[in-house]
Amino acid sequence: MVRSCGRGPGLLAVALVVLTAASAFAAPNATPVPAPLQVVPTPVPAPSYCWPDVRLFYTLRLGPVPLCRRHLRYRPGALECYQFLDNVCATFVPSGGWVQSRSPISTQVIECPPGPEPPVCRALDLPALP
Repeated sequence: MVRSCGRGPGLLAVALVVLTAASAFAAPNATPVPAPLQVVPTPVPAPSYCWPDVRLFYTLRLGPVPLCRRHLRYRPGALECYQFLDNVCATFVPSGGWVQSRSPISTQVIECPPGPEPPVCRALDLPALP
């Protein structure tokens, strides 16, 4: 055991120096805290131009047809055919070029034409029956 008579550094002072030196060497090995990432909002492109367009239904036999029928049984002259009008917008996206989007505007019930049978409408496109 070392005794201090007031002439030299005491045990407390030596311990303080050792602890200070140990903490100075331990600090560089500590895991650094990463800086928070900066979030840069990307601008949402606005549509460049829009136009109304009739929705086309594609068939193997007839090609594109601008109407469809509600029921499987086809009756010319009956009010069972539908024509859909969509709003088509063209938007330029810098990373992908031109992109077209369609949104429905209106649904019209028309007489089924006497010509070839149009395709059957999808159930999701049809309005609910009263």
